[in-house]
Amino acid sequence: MTERAFPPAAETVPLYGAPVIGPDETVASIAAALAGSVLAPAGRLWRLAVAGTLVPILVWAGLRSAAPAAFGPAAAAWWIGLAAGCLLISGLLLLAGVAWRCGIGRLAQTAALLCAGLAALYPVPVHPVSLGALLLASLGLWAAALLPDLAVLRDAAGPDRRRARLYRMLSAGWCGSALQWLAWERACRGFGLLGILAAVAVLIDLALAAALRTDRHDTLLPVALLVEAVLSGAGLIAALAMTLRRGRGLDGLITGRHLDILGRLLLAFGLAALYCHVTEIVTALLYGDAAERARLTRRLLGDEAPAFWILMLAGLLPTQLFWIPAIRRSALALGLIGALVAIGLGADHVLATRIGATGAALADLLTAGVATLGSAGLFVLGLLLLFRLVPPVGIAETRQLALAQNAHAAPRVPETAPDARPGPFAVQPLAQPPGQPPGLIAIFASEAGLAEAARGLSGPRAPRLDAFGPVPMPEAAAALHREERSLNRLALFGAFLGFAAFLAVRIAGLAGDMPDGPASVAALLARPLSWPNSWPPAWPTAWPTPWPAAWPLSWAMAAVPALSAAAAGGVLGLAVALLSVVRAGRAGRLPPPALAGHFVLTIEPSGAPFIPAALARRLNALPTDAGRPLAVYGLAAGEPQR
Repeated sequence: MTERAFPPAAETVPLYGAPVIGPDETVASIAAALAGSVLAPAGRLWRLAVAGTLVPILVWAGLRSAAPAAFGPAAAAWWIGLAAGCLLISGLLLLAGVAWRCGIGRLAQTAALLCAGLAALYPVPVHPVSLGALLLASLGLWAAALLPDLAVLRDAAGPDRRRARLYRMLSAGWCGSALQWLAWERACRGFGLLGILAAVAVLIDLALAAALRTDRHDTLLPVALLVEAVLSGAGLIAALAMTLRRGRGLDGLITGRHLDILGRLLLAFGLAALYCHVTEIVTALLYGDAAERARLTRRLLGDEAPAFWILMLAGLLPTQLFWIPAIRRSALALGLIGALVAIGLGADHVLATRIGATGAALADLLTAGVATLGSAGLFVLGLLLLFRLVPPVGIAETRQLALAQNAHAAPRVPETAPDARPGPFAVQPLAQPPGQPPGLIAIFASEAGLAEAARGLSGPRAPRLDAFGPVPMPEAAAALHREERSLNRLALFGAFLGFAAFLAVRIAGLAGDMPDGPASVAALLARPLSWPNSWPPAWPTAWPTPWPAAWPLSWAMAAVPALSAAAAGGVLGLAVALLSVVRAGRAGRLPPPALAGHFVLTIEPSGAPFIPAALARRLNALPTDAGRPLAVYGLAAGEPQR
């Protein structure tokens, strides 16, 4: 085992040459700023913003009937692309363990959840299972990442009984134990992976729908939709980050480095999206047949030209301005260009529905665009309401980053801590009511010190130990021999059940629709890679779904929604496992709420004689920088439990 400094030293070289968190941010200041922004009374500006969202909502409700009928699926595809892009960004950053994700992770997760919900308000051009899996994965990741933050709000909302009761219910008994943190980290990574699978599946589903509805059958289409989804998601996150940074005064948590990284992300994926479209044009010119060249002419100069040039001039070309560092690092420029890109990329979904091919004029396109942008009022309203209930930036992840970057970010011992004795100490036996076991609490400056103390107290006749902290504690969990394997098993079991349930429902539906019932199903199963003789069937005018019941077992039409069903089942299984572990993590005595936000080691008897003075001597014998606690005091029976 390699030696480690206690507490961990702050990094001397900031990430990528610029700080990703303010130098003055600490564990206490982060909780105070983010919890305070939620618990503070709503101001006049917030009320005006809520009232202002009613105008686009009313416009959207009035113009939905006036917009071209084919634009509903385009609007749904636009929201699906935004949701998938935000979920992909959040999941990939989470799986990669990128440190600076804490500044934008909550924004991406919240945007993905709201965009997926708004897509369901339109006639969706994908299988309902694919959209349901996207919505469920977004909700799972958003809710799981919120658990520790809800506990912070629960402890901070003491005087407000209604808020405290609400957050106590939503936090599901979170107390920050080592077992809970271990399960939380694994669950968040699992939700991130399942979210990536759901996002990729729904984008492939969207590409299949476009190929079946139009003449866009090139193999580059799924890649282009994936790239544009990430690009539109990055643009939306950039606009939200700029607005939140200026509106809430969170410059120390969403720094200039975050803006620079988002600008580079927009530049990179803007180039990739341009490559996809230029490749499509060059391929049609050099190798295309007459039909492909006619489609290209229609797109560049004909009835599809308005949507195509909106895509190029608003969705793709503005990203190339981020080659200039001054523009890339300007918060205002990043927010405006990000919003323009997110809006402009909706034109590609208009091309997929081919409004121009159905005879729609530019006025119809503008009407449909205004109607769709009106639904953005619902999106803004959802953001305003959600960020009045939950922090806009993750508290737990930001605290973890602050502990790694700022040497002074560690929590301090409360000045009002009862019986706290810094430095060398001797603990006197505690007077407790009959029948109540004695107990001790030790407070540490870091997780590493807590883990070292736990190892120092371990042995064949060791007392019962448990660790609590404000951030994930993998080293403390290892020192306490905490393990959690049920999450992976339940996630895999849920994925298998989701996959099997989807196939069972499709086969049962097919058997009911076919004249020969099971015999026809068996015949179709014998050749699963061939299309039915009736393909392609007559396409419905309203385009409610590209998944008629006649196609349930064709490989392309079954594989994508089956993958989505498996992802949805995995999300449900992982959620059940996480909640069960969170409940189990509350076993034993908990530290009082006054010590929330500190690294705490609880010590209880486990059958052997429990002598507090002897335990104090063992703790006092540890080196100052490797395991000696900052304070030790007794936890009397009857302390308030969370």
